[in-house]
Amino acid sequence: MSQLFTIKELHQYSSTVRRAFLEKLSGLPWEIVTKNREASFYSMKDIMLHIIDNEDMILRREVLKSPDYKKPREWTEYTNMRMITEYSNEVEKRTNVYLDNADERELARRVNFTVRSGSFDLSAEECLLQSFTEQLYHMGELIALLWQEDIEPPRMQWFFNNPRER
Repeated sequence: MSQLFTIKELHQYSSTVRRAFLEKLSGLPWEIVTKNREASFYSMKDIMLHIIDNEDMILRREVLKSPDYKKPREWTEYTNMRMITEYSNEVEKRTNVYLDNADERELARRVNFTVRSGSFDLSAEECLLQSFTEQLYHMGELIALLWQEDIEPPRMQWFFNNPRER
């Protein structure tokens, strides 16, 4: 009998993939990473920042209702990939702390999840799943943008990044 994957394992997978994309973008000229490509958030840099901001917002603003949560710095303030990677590491660390301490009761806790398109009654786990799927959507977008530059994207497939195999 196989065990179902947990939200923690899905987060480990998405963090591994995000780190691979951060490393790939870090090896590219800044002009390629910041070029306006008329994509969802214009540049590869801004798409990556959206992914990171989204995880931080969902956890701190929606799930934890942290009174100290504030919108992160403006994306124009990020002037190199090191800054973006450091920000990603901070967000990942906060998410890991939450997941390390979250039990079934916490993950089942109901959350009033509010975004521009409306309010939704979700479990904490469903909120985190939204963050996970948001990253997947935008990683596909980054893959397409890298291909436009004839750059091979990192491997994001589950079988290369399965957290149970690490």
